[in-house]
Amino acid sequence: MLTPALPPAFEAFCALHRDLYLDYARAHLPEADARRAVSSALGELAVRWPHIVSHPNPAARAWTLLSARIRTQRPVPPPLSDCPALQYDALVLHCLLDYSTAAAEVMGQDPSKIRYLVCSAPAQSRTAARRLAPVR
Repeated sequence: MLTPALPPAFEAFCALHRDLYLDYARAHLPEADARRAVSSALGELAVRWPHIVSHPNPAARAWTLLSARIRTQRPVPPPLSDCPALQYDALVLHCLLDYSTAAAEVMGQDPSKIRYLVCSAPAQSRTAARRLAPVR
């Protein structure tokens, strides 16, 4: 049986981002569901890889795909539901998971933008992000 070889750039991308993707997914979903969601998102990325890397910001494209997939499996809880998607993701990564520079990298955003999104969020949104727990 032949196993298709994945492009080395894709394998490197996965090695860099998989753990943080899993942490983000685990913040929303039970372990098994989180692993399936990330595997599914990475599978879709592999299929779309030529299109993803032709984009000026592949990390942002990949993040959008992953985070949208997670949000379809678990809607954003209030008061976080009032936040734009990018701000919500920044809050989860920064406030709950304690990622700062890595959050910007994985989201394909400038670190100053992530800091702005976190700092400009209402205090109740930052608190809600810290208390977010996966659905059981």
